[in-house]
Amino acid sequence: MQHPARFLAADRRGVAIVEMALVLPLLITLLLGLVCYGQYFLIAHSVQQIANDAARAAIAGLSPDERSRLAIDAAGAAAAANPEIDAGAMQVAVSQQGAMIAVRITVDADARLIRFPLVPMPSPQIARNAAVLVPGAGA
Repeated sequence: MQHPARFLAADRRGVAIVEMALVLPLLITLLLGLVCYGQYFLIAHSVQQIANDAARAAIAGLSPDERSRLAIDAAGAAAAANPEIDAGAMQVAVSQQGAMIAVRITVDADARLIRFPLVPMPSPQIARNAAVLVPGAGA
């Protein structure tokens, strides 16, 4: 008769389930981290594109007030067309110094972001800038 300790040491049944139980939580955490950060980068990239579009639209204005209005309208239209951006949680700031027009878009993405407690995320306040030169204004 074989000793029970030797029998258990040689028995490999159940090893895979134990290994899976140890590794699966880590893999799920990594997968959810990829999803969370992927969505964050999607929103951040979308906010940058909205800022770029608004800055390009501002060039068409003839006065600083018209440039500001054009930039705000373009940002609102771009945000409305993007399902990841909540237009109500977006703020647009337009400034002009000399021949440079700067547009700053700030979005509170807290309601849109997927959260997972084990994944540390950056601030849900996403702010991006874009700047353009006014043609013919001379720098």
